[in-house]
Amino acid sequence: MSEISVIGNAAANATRQTAPTTAPVEVVAPEATTGTAASSNVEAAATADRVEFSEHAQILEKVHQLPEVRQDKIDAIKDALANNTYLTNDKLDTAVNRMIDEMMG
Repeated sequence: MSEISVIGNAAANATRQTAPTTAPVEVVAPEATTGTAASSNVEAAATADRVEFSEHAQILEKVHQLPEVRQDKIDAIKDALANNTYLTNDKLDTAVNRMIDEMMG
C-alpha cells in the first residue's frame, strides 16, 4: 500500500508533466507537405516523425487524474481495525441484510 501513496506525491507529478498521454502524433516537415507530385508524398511519408507514449505512461496519466486520497479517513479506518472497533453489530447487520437482498432480488 505504500506504493499507492507515492503516486500522489510530487514525484509522480513530475512524470505527469513529461509524459502526457495522447494518441500517437505524426509530425511532417513543412517542406515535405508543399509538393504536389506523387514523389513528394512518398518522401513526406518517409520523413515523418512519430511520437508514441508507452502504455505505462498512459496508465500513470490515468492514475494522476484520480481524486485526492483522504488520508484522515484511511488512518481512522486503520486505527479502528487495529483496535477491533471497526466491525460493529450495526455494520454486520447492514452487510448481512444487503447480502440477503442481493440473493433474493
